[in-house]
Amino acid sequence: MRTDDLAEMLREVPGTEVTAAPGLVTVHLPAIGDTVRIPFRNVLDADWVHVPTGAPAVQVDIKVGRESLPLIVTVDDVVFTPAYAHDLIDPEDELLVPAMPGLIAYSEMHRDVRALGKAFDDPGFQLAPEVLAATLTAHRCFLAGAVRVGMWPVRVAAWWEYTSARSAEQVTTARFRPDPEWDELMAGVQEARQQSAGNPVRAV
Repeated sequence: MRTDDLAEMLREVPGTEVTAAPGLVTVHLPAIGDTVRIPFRNVLDADWVHVPTGAPAVQVDIKVGRESLPLIVTVDDVVFTPAYAHDLIDPEDELLVPAMPGLIAYSEMHRDVRALGKAFDDPGFQLAPEVLAATLTAHRCFLAGAVRVGMWPVRVAAWWEYTSARSAEQVTTARFRPDPEWDELMAGVQEARQQSAGNPVRAV
């Protein structure tokens, strides 16, 4: 398979805008407002797969470190593997996370992270501190999983940062390992907020 072959396969999935350059396939999905960047050197395999919705879908197996991670491009969505919590948490801190899904859709990630952020606008909202801390960790695993397969979920990360800031006085989350990509994503959040000055300091 060549770069152009992968691009042609992905173009057959409705709702995608696919471009190919030497060594890179880019898939933009307007429905989720994000773009997947796939360096072809990291592609191990690609094929059509069945998804529960019955919609057309292509699974691209991507090499990340020593792992092969599935990236499923389907109609108006992308499905990926969340990052492992033990890869994100400082090894000296206690690891507390809820049961993690093996795969998550981008739209699900956005929905869940946004819903938790909006819940803080309800004066009657209550959540046990340990549950809130674990959920924030799980959501960060979702975001890190998206980043490691070539996405840049600034809007979703903005909701995570908003929730983290709002809950800072209620919970103590585990310390995260240093992560330059996460720092860059947070910088992207701040830049997006500056560009939308005058709007609520949150994502949509």
